[in-house]
Amino acid sequence: MSTLKAGSLAPNAPSPTPSNTSANGIKRKRPEDSRSGIVFSQPENTEVRNHAMTQLTYAIEFMQQKPDVWFTFKEIMDYLNVKEGDEVRKNLKVSLDWVSPHSKFERHPVTGKYRYRPKYNIRSNAELRQYLQNQKSAQGISVKDLKDGWPSVQEDLRTLEIRKQILVRHNMKDTTARTVWNNDPTLMHVVDPEFKQEWHQVIIPAGQDDLRKTLLAAGLKPSSAPRAATTTKPKETKRKAIRRSGKQTNTHMVGILKDYSHLRK
Repeated sequence: MSTLKAGSLAPNAPSPTPSNTSANGIKRKRPEDSRSGIVFSQPENTEVRNHAMTQLTYAIEFMQQKPDVWFTFKEIMDYLNVKEGDEVRKNLKVSLDWVSPHSKFERHPVTGKYRYRPKYNIRSNAELRQYLQNQKSAQGISVKDLKDGWPSVQEDLRTLEIRKQILVRHNMKDTTARTVWNNDPTLMHVVDPEFKQEWHQVIIPAGQDDLRKTLLAAGLKPSSAPRAATTTKPKETKRKAIRRSGKQTNTHMVGILKDYSHLRK
């Protein structure tokens, strides 16, 4: 059996693992990574787009100052001082023409003008009455939300309130309108002044204990009176009838037949 000697291997046998050095001992250069030269795509004109969104916010605030006025695109651009040919102007045109249900502005389908869109599209007393009459519920509307698109809402509501066409809840401090509801004037009735006078002459005790004593003295039961404990009698259980072992027959012939019951075992 032959064995291999240590010196019998070839001196220049290739290594099973790769090496960075050549057979002559010269260090080879690594091939350049092709990925190092790749430039990944970045959003184009990011600064321009951000500037356009800021200008769109200013445009909405400009239209909000006069919510009942339609503005042309040129009037909005003149207010923003955006010149023709500017990239921001093109982006603003696209943003204003693309109107969604949640946008704070609206575009006229015929004239192409723009206007601020408030929470409620109500800008007059007639539109308010129509909205209140058409809604399915009797829910009130906040005057603060109406003022967003109707700057003179506080002054205009006084006319409807005098006509008793709406119900208004006022603030305690400055008596300004806070919430409005629909009202039917035909349901309003005039109270007799004599009844009002009698009503206001009724003096209500200031303290809770005084009120309780007054009600008891008048033979009335106050709502704060303790409840009397009611005792309920237990229900009487009916005794079950004794069930006979056998069924009796021919009871109509008792006097004729003989009785053999004593012979039973």
